[in-house]
Amino acid sequence: MRPGLGLLTFLAMFVPRAVLGGDLATSRTPSQVVGMTAPYETATLASVQPARIAQIKLPEGSPVRRGELVVNLDESVQAARTELAKATSQTTLNMDHARAKWEHARRDLDRLMKLHGNEQASSKELSDAVAAEQITRIEYDLAHFNQAQALRAFEREQAALEEFRLRSPFDGYVAQHHKHVAETVNELEGIVTLVQFNPLKVITDCPVELASRIHAGDRFWVRPADSQWAARVGTVILASRVVDAGSQTFKVKLAVDNADAQWMSGMKVVVDFASIVDEEWLPAGISGPGPSRGTSGR
Repeated sequence: MRPGLGLLTFLAMFVPRAVLGGDLATSRTPSQVVGMTAPYETATLASVQPARIAQIKLPEGSPVRRGELVVNLDESVQAARTELAKATSQTTLNMDHARAKWEHARRDLDRLMKLHGNEQASSKELSDAVAAEQITRIEYDLAHFNQAQALRAFEREQAALEEFRLRSPFDGYVAQHHKHVAETVNELEGIVTLVQFNPLKVITDCPVELASRIHAGDRFWVRPADSQWAARVGTVILASRVVDAGSQTFKVKLAVDNADAQWMSGMKVVVDFASIVDEEWLPAGISGPGPSRGTSGR
């Protein structure tokens, strides 16, 4: 070692960073961070009660549309209950019967009031007629109430029937079958897992030194490690404010347009946080949740 070199090295350890030049620290901060792609959403369809699987309509690997029927559970018993509730809600026999009795009691009351005025009916007969009219009116109101309750019961049975038909909550892809047709599943036991690949999520653990330059809504280039896929623009949907104490990194998630379904989940990618992508560089049809911003002042 040359004379004086050890002393210079020792002094450099205590020289403030600003003296050495702020650009030095910045130049050593990595701007390219490795991440992984992941489904934007994942949903496992399950029954809310013990049931037997009647049909799985889509095989593994199939695309699925939002609202599309994926699994049919055995609904024969519930379908019968629903039909019974429908018939009960649609009949008006009880209301018609109660209305007829009330109208009859009203006519009797009108007649006895006239007879009582002519002293041809006793007060007891008039009192009984008044009570009968009131009772039959209440019976008609009760029949009307029961009719409304029957309609609500039918709607409830319809909703229960729909629980035997498991539908996709998003446009996506059938990732895995956990059960098979004719198997009986318990309450909340998963049957089929669906994933959403458009947009695709990119998850990275960024060094804390990059925190000041990454904000929700910013756009950055995302490049797959495998060169067969071209780079795409990712929009930041999460820039966590929580730093992992051990690794001194914070979680950043980006959404990448994947309408052509070419990118796959689990791919290794590199996100370049060196500069924000301006709006004019975005492919047609891609936009983020926030406006594009420059890096000045960060």
